[in-house]
Amino acid sequence: MIVFLTGRVVDIGQGYVDLDVHDVGYRVYTTDTAAFSLSLEQEVRLYTYQHVREDAILLYGFLRQAERAVFEKLISVSGVGPKVALQMLGGLPAESLVAAIRQEDANTLCTLPGIGKKTAMRMILDLKDKLDDLPVKHGEFTPHLAAVEPTPTDIVDDVTTALVALGYRPKEAQRAVEAVLERAAPNTTVEAAVKAALTWLYQHQADVNRL
Repeated sequence: MIVFLTGRVVDIGQGYVDLDVHDVGYRVYTTDTAAFSLSLEQEVRLYTYQHVREDAILLYGFLRQAERAVFEKLISVSGVGPKVALQMLGGLPAESLVAAIRQEDANTLCTLPGIGKKTAMRMILDLKDKLDDLPVKHGEFTPHLAAVEPTPTDIVDDVTTALVALGYRPKEAQRAVEAVLERAAPNTTVEAAVKAALTWLYQHQADVNRL
């Protein structure tokens, strides 16, 4: 099993990065947030999960071991495959997912793509007592988009451009940026703002589809 890869980023796409590891190319599927946080030619280590299907062998990659550990717990739940688990980690940080499951917060879980009420309750029942060994911080769940001080406007264009590059329509990107940046901290980075905007888009898919 391939548990991590260290290599040079040679291509970045929506939901994946291609790594050159000693002249061997590996496609690793990641969250959009992780993919966007990387740069071409950057040397990076991704902690990987190797998923074997009848028709393919796929690699899912994470910037932190904690994210991979949570991913492995999520896919152990019936009805939650690797794609859905990856989308969940793209919508909420690993620590927030763990906290939501521990606190039996089905409403928060249902805001994530591909997760209905039944699946959320199944995750809680299956995992709430099986998370103590995870390398994530314990604590209370706090909303990922907590209201804080306004942010400078000089990152608006960068965040909007990044969302459009990830495949969102300009109107969708603009709506998400307006929603999250008005509540973001003054020292918010582009990376943090993009992650918050992606979370908002996941949680408001019905609204953005009407734009």
